[in-house]
Amino acid sequence: MFGIYLDHRSGASITSQLCSQIRSKIQTGELAEGTRLPPTRKLAQEYGIARNVVIDVYEQLTAEGYLIGQIGSGTYVAGGIASNEQSFGAESEAIDVPELAESGKGTIDFATGTPDLRHFPQKMWAKYLKAAMEAAPAGLLDYGHIMGDDELRAAIAAYLLRVRGMRCHPGQIIIVSGSSDGLALIARALYPQYRSVYLEDPTIEFAQNIFRHMNYRIAPVEVDRSGMKLHEIDRFEPGHLMLLTPSHQFPSGSILSIQRRQHAVKLAEQADSYIIEDDYDSDFRLKGVPIPPMHTLSPSRVIYVGTFSKTLAPGLRIGFLAVPRHLAGIVANVKEELNLRTPCGFAKRSGPVYPGRPAGPPRPQNEKPVQQRRSLLIAALKNHFGEQIAIGGDEAGMHLQVEFPREQCFAVDWQQSASYGVKVHGVEDYCLVKGKHANKILLGYGNVREEDIEPGIERLRRFVEERSALP
Repeated sequence: MFGIYLDHRSGASITSQLCSQIRSKIQTGELAEGTRLPPTRKLAQEYGIARNVVIDVYEQLTAEGYLIGQIGSGTYVAGGIASNEQSFGAESEAIDVPELAESGKGTIDFATGTPDLRHFPQKMWAKYLKAAMEAAPAGLLDYGHIMGDDELRAAIAAYLLRVRGMRCHPGQIIIVSGSSDGLALIARALYPQYRSVYLEDPTIEFAQNIFRHMNYRIAPVEVDRSGMKLHEIDRFEPGHLMLLTPSHQFPSGSILSIQRRQHAVKLAEQADSYIIEDDYDSDFRLKGVPIPPMHTLSPSRVIYVGTFSKTLAPGLRIGFLAVPRHLAGIVANVKEELNLRTPCGFAKRSGPVYPGRPAGPPRPQNEKPVQQRRSLLIAALKNHFGEQIAIGGDEAGMHLQVEFPREQCFAVDWQQSASYGVKVHGVEDYCLVKGKHANKILLGYGNVREEDIEPGIERLRRFVEERSALP
């Protein structure tokens, strides 16, 4: 009742505990004036105590003025008691729960990493999900194999061969709840043999956070137009891993050159180490042909991290790892020890989600609208900023990078753009070493409406003009 807890092992009597807790809840306002308390018999049964104990408590608190009894009606909290909200408030304030930041009403958010969720085929997905559930064997609803559903892993292995040119046995595929879950699992499985990691600088925040929380030492390596500056590394330091986003570096959008890819593989082989390849959005290749993953260069040294957050929806939490054969058991054992099981394999069993697609993991939804929004965004940027900016990283994925003149925009606080009705993301927020990219921003176009692109960039122009030294 009302969150009361009685400790039968405590040195204090049950009468004293119950009396003290009810009194405290009245003082803090949790039990407001006029609140009806349960009948003595019911409260005694609920807590497994003698009814006389509850009667004594009610009588004691009535005598103190906290309660009033009405014959034939019950026992109520008395009025005229000043609420001591300070003690209750202090207890509440001790629980520090961060709130999720949301854009204000009417704010145009050029968020990165989110596909156009309006195009998700909800009715079709629900139809096939229902059919899959009705036809599923009872065993599918059990905890299942720690590596994930057999059919789903086989479908992903076939998908990787067909779309990526990767040859993987289903036994090398491990289902995870998104790429961040996969990175955390890898970090756990390879520690403490490996205690440090080379990270691109800048890079996505959660990758930095995962390895820091796993007690890895972070070794930042700067990124240029050809990806991580791997030519500056002569050899892997002992106990180092390397994390790369080679097909579309986040956030710069650069593509790791073949020379640097081969050099990275050579370094990993010489050091008996591993490269973690985060292939987060290469499904969206907007110029040229798809780029082969690094995994194809050295399947025994590259751990491939894939996700369907961009091709389906991030809320479904479906990702996977393609690990070298000799690591499959090690990673699976850690997953088993931590009981990190993933949902059953309805993504495969729900059939061809998109008309005309073969069953199994889908190709990207809304490919043409993504290209259209990219073209509209580039046109709007050129219209409002002309030659003042440089656009990069637009060949793949769902975001691009805009670089403003360093001397005019180096001190701009990009978070303040929200006050102009547009939300953008500064590259500096993703940097391990601060101070080199403050004049660069990211603009995502995966989940922004086409009709919002032009007004969004117009708002950005007004913000930049008033907050910088641009003419």
